[in-house]
Amino acid sequence: MKNNAFVMLGASLMLSLSFITGCLIISNERAESSDKAAQAAAVQAQLEANTESERMERMQADGKELLTLREAAQLMNLQEEQVTNIIKAENAILSNNGVFTGKRLPFFRIDNEFLFSRTELLGWVRAVAAENRIYQGSKMIR
Repeated sequence: MKNNAFVMLGASLMLSLSFITGCLIISNERAESSDKAAQAAAVQAQLEANTESERMERMQADGKELLTLREAAQLMNLQEEQVTNIIKAENAILSNNGVFTGKRLPFFRIDNEFLFSRTELLGWVRAVAAENRIYQGSKMIR
């Protein structure tokens, strides 16, 4: 009977040790996979940042002072429709009130093409950011 108790105790001890070992192995594998996922996400974010900065450098390297609607939208990281909605919102305020306070989106049109001065556009972005303007669709909220 004593022998049987030692065998049971030994078997229980071996079973518990193997269970603990298995849990440690699994937790290490999960930690490694989450570390790899975090590293992959960091690499992806770095690639996206590099791509964005390269795009901005290319646009600046072009040295173009006049930008088309598409180029202006890309410079501001907006869609073309969003830029035209900003123009509509500001024009609506001007036509309704007769006065527009603040700096308006700097553009001019030749035939049906919108053109933007790079320098003026970047100044407008700074001013709008400082004012915390909010545009929603073709309306300016604030």
